[in-house]
Amino acid sequence: MEKFCGALEALVLEIIWAGGPMTVKRALYFINREHAYAYTSIMTVMNRLVKKSFLIREKKGHSYIYTPIMSKSEFITYAAGLIVSELKKDFGGEISGILDTGAKKKSRRK
Repeated sequence: MEKFCGALEALVLEIIWAGGPMTVKRALYFINREHAYAYTSIMTVMNRLVKKSFLIREKKGHSYIYTPIMSKSEFITYAAGLIVSELKKDFGGEISGILDTGAKKKSRRK
């Protein structure tokens, strides 16, 4: 996860994926079970995740509700695609053979 965002951003995403859409206050409650962050720190992180298109933000009354744009499994698929694309850019055809071999081994195991 931290290849795509910071450690605290990754923690916030994990909490929202597990708990569903939530306010900053609710996310802070879960985070501060094991850490000691300020409300403003978590608000900044969540707004940064909106700018990075990981979350969307909707006004509800006096608060904002933050919702993930994609599920965790969708993110994993997206991230894997980006990693493969970067490998292909860096190594060209060499990586394709390796990826094909890995896929063949996986299909034999089923």
